[in-house]
Amino acid sequence: MDGRPLVNNEFWEDLIPKSSGRNSPFKDRDNLLLGLACICGLREIELTQITIGLFIAPTGEFNEFIVLPESITYDGYERPIMIAQEQLKEWFVKYIVWLINHKISTQQGKSHQGLNPNANLFLDDDYKPFTVQSRGNGALSPNKMNKHLDSLIVKSGLWVTGIRRKSFIRACTISAYRSNMSVNDIIITTGQSEETIKKTLVMDYQQYSPIADWFEEQKTRKAKRLASFKKRRKFQI
Repeated sequence: MDGRPLVNNEFWEDLIPKSSGRNSPFKDRDNLLLGLACICGLREIELTQITIGLFIAPTGEFNEFIVLPESITYDGYERPIMIAQEQLKEWFVKYIVWLINHKISTQQGKSHQGLNPNANLFLDDDYKPFTVQSRGNGALSPNKMNKHLDSLIVKSGLWVTGIRRKSFIRACTISAYRSNMSVNDIIITTGQSEETIKKTLVMDYQQYSPIADWFEEQKTRKAKRLASFKKRRKFQI
């Protein structure tokens, strides 16, 4: 199913380690992009337009609680976001250090750790801010960000399994619900309707045991077959 949620440990074992090469200069950026999308539920238009000042206070401290302004949210309503996951915080720190070390989006003085608070947080592979294109009637399209996120899914090998960009917000929704967030809180933090959230929660196949057990066992069997093949191949050479 195209757009299915990320399941099991696909985020940590496939999407994050495989989407951007280990030696890629943009590894920290891509990790943070995917983290904000899958853990916090930020959409493409939001990832394109968020600024450094939303996350870094004038004192240089990191803001764990932010409010996305209505001017950049996908639905035009401001939305609170909590950066609580420890790994996500580490990715933020690494990316900010990367910006500072490369003297990107910097300004004079020590405010905001020497970074321009009005500069876009994310840069493309040409070290330029991701941009939006007008679709008419005032609508904006984050086409470049869309293509970049699609490429990360492809590189991770998950595209052929049905993962798409909309899988990110669905994974975020399911994860939030599993952590005992109420549907109302998920509505507030993701900007989705109650109907959309309930439809997504039905996609959480892990609640349907023994179906989930079967898929888990299938993954284990596949790993064992691969290991066995490698052993046989070693002795055949």
